[in-house]
Amino acid sequence: MLLKKIKDKSKVKVRLFGITIYKRLIFINRREFLHGFFIIEKTNKRRIFRLLGFRIASKRLKIIKELPTREKIHSGKSELSNEYEVLQDSLPITIENISKIIELETIKIISFGVFDNLLIRPSLESKDVLHLLFHTVKKKYNIDLCNARLLAIDEFVHQNVSLSDIYNFIAKKLSLDEKTKLLLQQEELEIESKLLTVRKDFMYLYDMAVKNNKKIIAVSDTYLPEDFLLSVLHKNGFCKIEKIYTPVSYNKKKDNGELFNDVISNENIEPSAIFHIGGNYNSDYLQPMEKNITAIYYPYVKNILISERSIYKEILYEYANFDLGQRLLIGFSFNRVFADHYQMPKKPNVFADISCLSRLLLSPLILYIALKILQNNEIQNNYDKIYFASNNECLIEFAYNFLKDKLLNKKLPSQRLLMSKQIYHILKYEDFIRFIESIDDCDNEYYKFRNMLEDVILDKSLLEKLLNLLSEEERELLFFDNKEKCIDILKRFNLILNQYLIKLKNNLVDSLSQEVKENIGKRGIVFNLENDELLSGVLASITHILFDQIYSFNGNDNFQKNNGNIKSFCISPTINDSTSLKILMCSLLSPSKLLLENKKFQNDLLVIKNEMKDYLSQFINQFGSYVSFLDITDLSAFARLFNFSWQKSPYCEMNQLRHVFYQGSISFYKTKSIQYQLIMENYRFDNVFSATGFVNPEKRYIPKNELSLSFNKKVGIHCHLYNIDLSEEILKYLHNFPVKFDLILTIPDEKKRDLLINLFNRKIVKNLNMLSIILVPNRGRDVAPWLIETKKYQDKYDLFCHIHSKKSPHLSYSSSWRNYLFSNLIKKESVIDIFNIFEQNQSVGIIINDFYSELKCGHIQNNISLAGNYNEKKLIDQLIYKMGFSTEMCLNDLLFAAGTMFWYRPKALEQLFFLNLSYKDFPNEPIGVGGTIAHAIERLPVFVCEQNGYKGCIYTKYPS
Repeated sequence: MLLKKIKDKSKVKVRLFGITIYKRLIFINRREFLHGFFIIEKTNKRRIFRLLGFRIASKRLKIIKELPTREKIHSGKSELSNEYEVLQDSLPITIENISKIIELETIKIISFGVFDNLLIRPSLESKDVLHLLFHTVKKKYNIDLCNARLLAIDEFVHQNVSLSDIYNFIAKKLSLDEKTKLLLQQEELEIESKLLTVRKDFMYLYDMAVKNNKKIIAVSDTYLPEDFLLSVLHKNGFCKIEKIYTPVSYNKKKDNGELFNDVISNENIEPSAIFHIGGNYNSDYLQPMEKNITAIYYPYVKNILISERSIYKEILYEYANFDLGQRLLIGFSFNRVFADHYQMPKKPNVFADISCLSRLLLSPLILYIALKILQNNEIQNNYDKIYFASNNECLIEFAYNFLKDKLLNKKLPSQRLLMSKQIYHILKYEDFIRFIESIDDCDNEYYKFRNMLEDVILDKSLLEKLLNLLSEEERELLFFDNKEKCIDILKRFNLILNQYLIKLKNNLVDSLSQEVKENIGKRGIVFNLENDELLSGVLASITHILFDQIYSFNGNDNFQKNNGNIKSFCISPTINDSTSLKILMCSLLSPSKLLLENKKFQNDLLVIKNEMKDYLSQFINQFGSYVSFLDITDLSAFARLFNFSWQKSPYCEMNQLRHVFYQGSISFYKTKSIQYQLIMENYRFDNVFSATGFVNPEKRYIPKNELSLSFNKKVGIHCHLYNIDLSEEILKYLHNFPVKFDLILTIPDEKKRDLLINLFNRKIVKNLNMLSIILVPNRGRDVAPWLIETKKYQDKYDLFCHIHSKKSPHLSYSSSWRNYLFSNLIKKESVIDIFNIFEQNQSVGIIINDFYSELKCGHIQNNISLAGNYNEKKLIDQLIYKMGFSTEMCLNDLLFAAGTMFWYRPKALEQLFFLNLSYKDFPNEPIGVGGTIAHAIERLPVFVCEQNGYKGCIYTKYPS
C-alpha cells in the first residue's frame, strides 16, 4: 500500500511510501509531521509548535470546566443517588495480588516508579511544592522565582535536562550570580528532601521484594540528581534500592519507553523477569509492557480520589483553583488516609466513621485555628497569656500548645478557662432568679422543672439538695408552661441560689488570680469558638480587667473589630458560607454539660483527640521548617467536603452524629440534633428524597437465590382484605409460598367469611398452616386492623408480613403499584430472598420496597414532602414520645414503606403495638391522602426498628 496507517496502544502512524509523514503519541499529546520536521505538543495550559525542534509559537488553551453534579442534575439527567464505590475496591489490583507476583521465581528484579509511588509529596499535584518553594525564596531572598521556574518546566518538558540545566536557565532569565543560583537550587533540593515521605502501599511491596531476595531498582523521569534521589530513598527506609534510572544519567526518558531499553540492557536480563510497578498509566504500564517487561498499574492517590465512582470526585474537581495553603492541607490530609491500602475506609462515604471525619475535616480545621493564633503578631506581642474558654478539655488549646512547644517556643503561654456557655450566661446576672426569668421558651414541650435545674445547677450536691426539697409534683412541672409558678417556687431558695452564684464568680476570680492580683493594667485575651462578647463583658465585670476576644466561624473576613472597649480578633477562614462548619465545630468542640455526660460522645472525643494528635505530629514532621512560609487562608474545600457529606452523600452520614446536638444561643437545654439544625438553616437539597434512607445504598441487599437450609422460622402474614375482589390476585402470589405460614385476614364484611374460607384453603395454598378471619370496622384503613387485631399474635412468630388489598382510585397507576409491591413481597422468589436476608443478617429488623417509580417522580416533580404535607410531623412526634423514645425523627431517618406493606421481626416493632391504640383513635372514613394518625404510623416502622437497634433495609427484586 502507498498510504498506510499503523495503530497500537500508544501511538498512531501514517506512512507514505514507507516514510512516516505523521505520528501521534496518544498518551502525551504530541503530534509529529515528516519524521519530526514539524511538531505540535499539547500541555495542560498551552499548545506548542516546533520546527526542527525549535519552539516557534505557542497558544494558550481554553480551560473548559466540568459541570458540577448539581448542574448536571438540572441540565437533564435526574437521579436520586449516585452509586459510589469503596475506593479500596476500585483499585485495579490489590496489594496482596501484586505481592504474589513479586514472590514468583520467574521475577528477578523489582522496579518501582519514584514520585507519587515510593515517595509522595504533601499535595495532589507536584507543582504545589514548587509554589511553597516560591514563597520561601521570596521571604528569604526577596526573589520572585515563580515565573522563571514555571517557564523552565514548559521550556524543557520534552527534553532530558538536569536540575542544574533548569537553574542555569533561571539564572539567565533573572540575571542571578553563581552563588545565588546555587543557593536557590539547594533550596529546591532541601524542600524536596524534607517534604517527601513514604507511600505506605509501596513500602509494603518494597518489604515483600526484600523478603523474597529480589534485586530492587527505580525508574523515574525526574530531573533531580541520581545521588540526591538515592539518599532521599534511603533516608525514608528504601535502603535496598541499588540503582536509579533517570533521564539525567541516561539521556533517555521513561514516558516514551526509551529509558526501559537501557534498564533491560544494563540489567542484562530477560525483560519479563523485571516487574515494574507505578502509577502513570503510560510511563509505568504501557511503555514497559511495550518492552515486554512485566508491569502493573497502581494509581496515584489523586487518581484514586477522582476515579469515576469516587465520592470525592465532585468535591475535588476544582482542586487546581484552590489557594496553595489549602491544596497542601488537602494533599497532606488525604495522603494520610489513602496512601495506605490497608488503612483506606471500608465504606464509600465521605466520612466513613468518626475517625475519618477527624482525619479529613476536624484536624485540619483545628490546625488552622491554632496556627492562625500563633501566626498573629498583634495577639502574640500585646498580651501575656491566652485563655481558652471551655467546659472541658479544649482541643484548640491542645493544638495551640502542641504546635507552640514543637515549633514556636517563644509564643504566648496559654491557660484553660473552665467556663461553659451556661456559666457565663449565668454570671451575667447579679441575681439567680433574674437569670431564670431570662431563659427563653423552646420547642421542647416536655422540658420539666427538674430538667431545667439539672441544666443550670452544676454543683451536684446543691442540685440533689434542691430536688429533695421539691415535691414530686413540683419536680415534674412542665417548665415553660408553668414558668411563673416555677420561679415562685425557686424564690423559696433565693438565698441558696445567690450564694451559688457568688461561688461561681469567686471560682472564676480564683482561676484568674494572677491577673487579678497583679492588676498591672494589661489587657487579657480569651479564645471562644463563637463570637460572643458577653464572655468578655462578664470577665471584665467580675475581674475589673478588660478582656479582648479571639473567635472563629463568624463572617467571611479575617478582621479586627473594635466594639467599645473590647477588641475582637476573628480567626476565620475564607468560606462563602461557614454556617454548617460552625454548627459542627461548636457542637463537638464546645459541647454542653448534658452532651459531655453522653458515653458515646466521650468516646468520640477521645477518637478525635487521638487522631488530631497524630495529625499534628505528622504535620510538624513534614512541614516544620516551612510553617512560617505556610499561609492558609481559604478552607472552602473543607466546607464543601462537609456540606457534601450531609447534603449530597446518599449514605445518611449525619446519623453518625445523631447523638450530638447543637445549642446555638440557647444554652440551657437540649434542643435539636446537628442534622436538624443544619436543615433549619434553609439549606436546599436536590429533591425531597435527598439525604433520606430511600437513597441510601447501605439499605439495599443482594441476597442468595435459594432458601437457606437452616431456615426454620415461624411465619405469619396479615392481609387486610377490604377489597374482596382482589382475593384471587393475592391467591396467585400465595399459592406457591415457599414455607409453612399462618394467614390472618381482617375483613369489614362478615358476609364474605365463608367465601374466603373456600378460596384460602390448603389445596390452593399448599403451605397454608392456619387461617384466621377477623371481622373489623371500616376504620383506620389497613393500619388499625394490623396494630389492634394482630397484637395478640405477634409473639408467636419470628417473621411477620403486613399487606392489604390496596386500591388508590385517584392514581392512574394504582394497579401496577400494587402488583409491584406484591411481586416484591409475597412472590415466591422475593420471599426466598427476603428470608435469606433475615437469616444472613440478624441485625435486619424490617424489609421494605423502594418507592414505586411513578409515585417517586410525582413527589419530586410536585415537591411533595416525604414527611407529609398535612401536619403528620406533629402526630409522629407525639407517637414517638408516647413510645418512650427520647429523640426526634430527622431527615436521615425518613424511610418508610410507601403503601404500608413490609416484612419485619415482631421484636423490632413492639413499641408500635404497645401504643394500645383503639379504633376510636382513628377518624371515620373517608380520611383522604394524609393528615391522620394512620398516615403518621405509615412513616414510623423503620424508625422504630432502628431505635430498637435493628436495621431497616430496602429490597426490590422486580423494579417498577
